[in-house]
Amino acid sequence: MAEKILQDLERASQLVLAPPDVVTSEQRHAAEAVILEFRKTKLPYNLCKFILENSKCDYVLFQAATTIKESVVREWTLLETSDIESLRSFLLRFITQHITLKSYVREQILQTVAVILKRGEVDVKGASRDNMFQDVTNLVSSGNVTMQLVACSMLTALLNEFSSSSRTSNMGFTWEFHSKCKKAFEENDLKRVFLFALQVLYEIERQPSPLSRETTAVLNRLLSITESVLCWEFTPKLSYRRHVGTFEMNENVSLKPDESWRPTLLDTNMLQLFFNIHKKVRHNSDMSHHSITCISQLASLNGIVFPDDKARLEYLNAFIRGFLELLTNIDLQDYENLGVASTFKNLILMFPVSLLEALPRELLTLFINHMTQLTCDIGKNAAMEEALHRDDTLYMEAYEKMLDTWMDLVTNMKDLPVEVLFPQSQEVFNTYVQCHISAPEGTRIQNGMDAYTDTDEVDEIEEDDRDRFADQLCSIGILGRLAPEHCVPLLAKILENRVSRLQGHLQRLQQQTSANQNCQLDTTHLNSLYEDLHWLVLITTHVLTEECEGETPMIPSDIMDYSISQTKKTDLSTTLKVLASPSQSVESIPGSDHSTDPVIRLISAVFRLCEVEKQAISAKLSEALSPQVGSSVMCFLRRWCRAYLLPDETYYSNISPAISASFGRDTDGAQWTVSFLLDKIISNLALWTSEISLLEDTLQLLVSLVDQRPKAIFLTKSDLLWNIAKQESNHQPPLSLLPSKPRRSLLKALVLAGSGVEDNLKENYWNCVLKSLHDRFHHIVSQENFPRVAQLVGIKTALITILESLCGVAEGTRIDNLQRLFSFFLPILQDCVRLLDVYHNCEDVVPLIIELINEVVQKQLCYLGEANSRKLYELCLSAIQMYSKHNLGRRTVGDDEEEERYNDILLMMELLTNLLSKDFMDFSDPAEEVFPETGGQVSASDVVLFGLNTIIPLMNEELLTFPTLCAQYFKLVTFLAEIHAEKFSSLPENLLNSLMASVELGLSRFGTDISRMSLEIITSLASHVFQSNQSGTILHSHMANFLKQVFNMLLLETFNMELLEVSSAALFCLICCHQDGYRDLVNQLLQHQTDPMYRQRLLEAFNNLTPPSLNMAINRVSKIAFMNNFGNFLINVRGFLCVK
Repeated sequence: MAEKILQDLERASQLVLAPPDVVTSEQRHAAEAVILEFRKTKLPYNLCKFILENSKCDYVLFQAATTIKESVVREWTLLETSDIESLRSFLLRFITQHITLKSYVREQILQTVAVILKRGEVDVKGASRDNMFQDVTNLVSSGNVTMQLVACSMLTALLNEFSSSSRTSNMGFTWEFHSKCKKAFEENDLKRVFLFALQVLYEIERQPSPLSRETTAVLNRLLSITESVLCWEFTPKLSYRRHVGTFEMNENVSLKPDESWRPTLLDTNMLQLFFNIHKKVRHNSDMSHHSITCISQLASLNGIVFPDDKARLEYLNAFIRGFLELLTNIDLQDYENLGVASTFKNLILMFPVSLLEALPRELLTLFINHMTQLTCDIGKNAAMEEALHRDDTLYMEAYEKMLDTWMDLVTNMKDLPVEVLFPQSQEVFNTYVQCHISAPEGTRIQNGMDAYTDTDEVDEIEEDDRDRFADQLCSIGILGRLAPEHCVPLLAKILENRVSRLQGHLQRLQQQTSANQNCQLDTTHLNSLYEDLHWLVLITTHVLTEECEGETPMIPSDIMDYSISQTKKTDLSTTLKVLASPSQSVESIPGSDHSTDPVIRLISAVFRLCEVEKQAISAKLSEALSPQVGSSVMCFLRRWCRAYLLPDETYYSNISPAISASFGRDTDGAQWTVSFLLDKIISNLALWTSEISLLEDTLQLLVSLVDQRPKAIFLTKSDLLWNIAKQESNHQPPLSLLPSKPRRSLLKALVLAGSGVEDNLKENYWNCVLKSLHDRFHHIVSQENFPRVAQLVGIKTALITILESLCGVAEGTRIDNLQRLFSFFLPILQDCVRLLDVYHNCEDVVPLIIELINEVVQKQLCYLGEANSRKLYELCLSAIQMYSKHNLGRRTVGDDEEEERYNDILLMMELLTNLLSKDFMDFSDPAEEVFPETGGQVSASDVVLFGLNTIIPLMNEELLTFPTLCAQYFKLVTFLAEIHAEKFSSLPENLLNSLMASVELGLSRFGTDISRMSLEIITSLASHVFQSNQSGTILHSHMANFLKQVFNMLLLETFNMELLEVSSAALFCLICCHQDGYRDLVNQLLQHQTDPMYRQRLLEAFNNLTPPSLNMAINRVSKIAFMNNFGNFLINVRGFLCVK
């Protein structure tokens, strides 16, 4: 019988493993059925032993081992102690006797042994793990390398099985069981595994190098085991709450054992062992990875293993001495750098600066020096790696980790002596600058990075440097500001040198073209120079300015203090002359070297670069200029002017006289600067008509110059700004040639500037900016034969240009221009509804119209009074009706049409969400409110519901897999349910069913954020159903379905404990709606519990969750009481309800 089964399995295995062209699908399925049937065999142990001893097919051996593993767990109670011990002994003996087994078969057999030992935690049968460790010891002491490797595999299988993570076998046991096993293994055996590994490592350490091949194989496995122990996520002594029911493995775990590990881990000999072992294995990349990870984890040691700060200091002292001794005597291999960088990061992260300061001064200095040298060396190699466009980015990852370490150190640097940190931070800064510029000051290679300075190629290859290296540049900027007295003059000197060299190159090119009008400009020798300028400007940007998303841009305090400190050496008139003479070299200005404020001098170096670009344009050398450098300069000017130009001096306790005189309000310096910047903007707009990113950067500079009213007042006194407005009004080149995104930015800037125009000139200005736009639009759409000529290319293109401009106008809405812009837009938007009809098949027009309406709603609705709000609601309703007329019933055919549908729906949902926002974000003047009769009036919620009725039939589950669209949809439904839950009761049944089905999907399919919104929707609707007593309605029945789904999700499925608060609120509201249904679910769950102890625990937990004292009414007090009960409930029951 056994032989026939073996023959059947071997035949089935051949079919399962055969290539697709050899067997049919039916044959393969039949073979799989044979194997699955075999795995269900009752008490298969003798049969499996026979198969293991007689089969030569590895796949069959694997299936036999798997069958034993599954059966042991399933039939444990039927087996005698002697049976289990016999089975364990047989499996270990089989492995040691069959040393040629394939690794995947051996690992499966050893995992089966580990499962047997783990299952024995509940009711001990067979040998304990003590016997297992005795077997391991015997195998290791046998001297046979193969046996030693088997011993290592046994320990690895134990570590994986008891880790209670994703590596744990599916045994059908509760999370609580797996957790208890892990805890028991931690307390009794984990340290034993570690000590066993240490013992063998000490023996290997004493062996002379080079190690034999056999010893190397054993050492590799031992290091892997040691790494697993040191990366173990120790069970916290207190609450499990965040981890209850989860089997996921945490990455980046620090080493946080309990006090029982003190004698082992605080032994300095153990630290030295790992440093010595690393020296032996570091030339083998695999073993080096294991050993350096062990060292890095030992650097993260923290928690109660240290009895006090004295012990932490002694450990830190010993670790740093051993680590530095290791680094001093080796040249790092490329694959070692990331691990070494992680070690530095863990030391700085886990040991407070106060402990670093307590180290002997010479050791601390040596440590920071090593960290500095390593940062610089890795930085140089990272720059080389980038320059040569290598796929492998080991050095770049290590460099970014080292910069993170510096940021952790700098954050707490107040406790460190100045002389320990400042010179070293300068060195890191200097190296970064050197790596990114060419000789003589720099070290950048000439034929790598420079070969890719052409902007078109760069754009095709990768994202812009300022985005790609934003974190690096931010860190370097912070380090530069630590020592501004060094970094600011250094940058000014190099930048002035490169600008001067550029000017010289361009003058020679001009002479060549003057001598020969037809000669082609050879600009290849400029590539290196432009790359230097590009990086120097980027670095300068991040030294002089800080990222300030959502905050008021300020001059960094280090820069301000440095400028103030130079006041005695600074001559203001010389400083202003250096600033306002960009066409002169700095050296030609008397006293400039010694009397110029260094910060102003650095800023003026960028201004000089702008001037050289303008001179090149005048000399008709524009094709020799670099758009990439132009973009970097505009980025600098935009960030710089937001903080430095016309600063509000009330924000500063002290302000530098040089900065105040150069850029302060009501100063000649500021007036000159504004004119200079506007002139540069005009120059860029005229030259770079085809460089979209540079145009956008240029116009973002213009926006930043006018986005605050005090600046707008200052700017609108300039004729240059009026000239820009008039040129746009006349729709003349180059402004008429602007692409869509820059066009929007231009109109936004012109509208924002209107807030600063003097009252007597306001009408002239607004006529200039808005009237021409209105007239051009009206001229197109009011033609008698417009529907017939609308598709002509010229008319359609002109209309698209106007719509882009109108979007920019809407973006410029502010409270002080609201009424003017609303009156301007209302008739235009009414015409836009007609355009939706005319252009309903044009995917380049329809989204633009929806976007324009959306922009107006987003920027204006919150400020409008009731009467104007209703006009906007009605207009939006008309637009949605028109869109619906042409899109309901349409089917998408290809991917392109699917993407177009996605864009339309996303825009429409943004519009609906913005319409709803009026109900919770209303800044309108109460005096403007009018209360017309309510009959026939349109509300925001009516428009939104109609819009949803239009959109949902156009959607499908695939569209919800687009993250942006999915988030926008659930955000909209969440707002609607929160503000207008009562509207859901009167929805058409098919729309309500579609909405509820999408919420059901949202609970589990699209990630934590969508789950949170889905639970919030359920909470709002359930609250409404309960409080308005809607028993028996369709909405009420949907809540019953949600009760079952949420109940199962929270108790039986993988659940993110971050959702505890919102999920407890949802469950409580659902229970209030369906108390009988809740009792049924509880009873069903109790009946499924076969273990009497678990059933009793579960019953008590449910009684404590909703005790008689809990008022089952939806109010704040009851919700909070239920949430507190629910937290304890989950900790008590998820442990034995979640099964793996």
